[in-house]
Amino acid sequence: MIYLDHAATTPLDPAVLQAMLPWLQGRFGNPASDHAWGQAARAAVERARSQVAALLGAQPEEIIWTSGATEANNLAIKGALEFRGLRGAHMVTARTEHKSVVDSVRQLESQGLRVTWLKPDAQGLITAEQVLAALTPDTALVSLMWVNNETGGINPVEALAPLLRERGILFHVDAVQAAGKLPIDLSRTPADLLSLSAHKLYGPQGIGALFVRKRPRARLSPQLHGGGHEQGMRSGTLPTHQIAGFGEACRIAGERMAEEGARLSALRDRLQQLLQAALPGLHLNGHPQSRAPGILNLSFEGVEGESLRASLGDLAVSSGSACSSATREPSYVLRALGRDDELAGASLRFSLGRGTTPAEVDQAAARVIGAVGSLRRIAGSGTAALVSPPLNAHGYAAPVWAAFSDPRHAATLPEGAIAASAGSPAGALRLRLQAELDGRRIVRAAWQAYGCPVTLAVGEWLAGWLEGRSAGELQLSAADLRAALEIGDDKAQCALLGEDAVLALERQMSLA
Repeated sequence: MIYLDHAATTPLDPAVLQAMLPWLQGRFGNPASDHAWGQAARAAVERARSQVAALLGAQPEEIIWTSGATEANNLAIKGALEFRGLRGAHMVTARTEHKSVVDSVRQLESQGLRVTWLKPDAQGLITAEQVLAALTPDTALVSLMWVNNETGGINPVEALAPLLRERGILFHVDAVQAAGKLPIDLSRTPADLLSLSAHKLYGPQGIGALFVRKRPRARLSPQLHGGGHEQGMRSGTLPTHQIAGFGEACRIAGERMAEEGARLSALRDRLQQLLQAALPGLHLNGHPQSRAPGILNLSFEGVEGESLRASLGDLAVSSGSACSSATREPSYVLRALGRDDELAGASLRFSLGRGTTPAEVDQAAARVIGAVGSLRRIAGSGTAALVSPPLNAHGYAAPVWAAFSDPRHAATLPEGAIAASAGSPAGALRLRLQAELDGRRIVRAAWQAYGCPVTLAVGEWLAGWLEGRSAGELQLSAADLRAALEIGDDKAQCALLGEDAVLALERQMSLA
């Protein structure tokens, strides 16, 4: 497999693992304890705090440990607004923020917070002018991500921060995709709160941090109570091994940032150029210049998103944020950019990392080109050779996968064959059956379809089932199809589509 999903999570750097091991193999003191074991653990925690601060141009006492960026975002937004008081409060954020920001703000909105949700431009960016125009006398907080996690677009955080400081408005920045990739100097960029996560920069999962500025002081109401750890802002026993790993990851990221950024930018551009040269109907999601080094997001015309992802089982890429992908809905970020549901659903985020090689980029491009060409031919809009998906990575039922991965009947029959179609515009499903007759009997059947893997499997199974049958032998129900292909309730519409297509073909045969 080729791993191109580093924006979701990165592998643990070997040096990070070595920094963690002592605290997993005998050095077990609680950093809050006063004895020698606790003092040793506390020293490791404070060393890591200094390493994280150094990456950000901050002071060590401004770093507050959290369980990850989701908690850091919650603490920053809820903590700042609850400390100020929600009555009469207003905040500004963007529709394209990470779910942990969007859902936190929605929660406070339900409690009376007034929110201005900014819409990005067509290239996914929020301008400083948009933010300033949205401010009111009651604006208490602006929350804006530095780098968008889906498109890689870079928002004007450095330009905006001093303008908000002049107005006395707190500025929270989600810097998860920026830390370790872009230079951050909080001694020059006066953001008040900044969130980051270790596992996005080759550190361990389950540990993050929130920068909380001391001068001028950003005040927060704690969201966890019980012990007063982390200056009273985040109670809970600190995980020394994870924190030590986080610190080492930040140290390495700072050392390698410039060189690695240039390398990833070149690889990202190479991947984009290879795909654009081979595939028409390609759309870049995001800004062509103002973007982070390792992220490339593209939409592919003429293919259905679920089938595209299923065709790339040996290629680890994303269709959006890892925190949102379980919904199986088109990315709300891409819809905010103006992509319709169909095109947003047929989008892939490639995120390259330290281990990505030019050979892997070339192989990934070839895999995507083959999959898109194959699906476009199956849909009737292309002529590329059919390519069999390599791996059932998404757990489709065995009969569905067998039919989807071997579309031997996906074709267009010669002139003279009869054809019938069925479709579900609401579900973006289309199935076309063709039959070549010898008298009243079908001697050859073929199909074309646009839809999910189950839809395509229905087409393939039906074409094989049709061959050798006469018009009077085409009694087939959706229940029959569901039983034959082990189709679950969530895909029942695919079986109904097949039933409709068979009925339509039967009517055409009666007229032939």
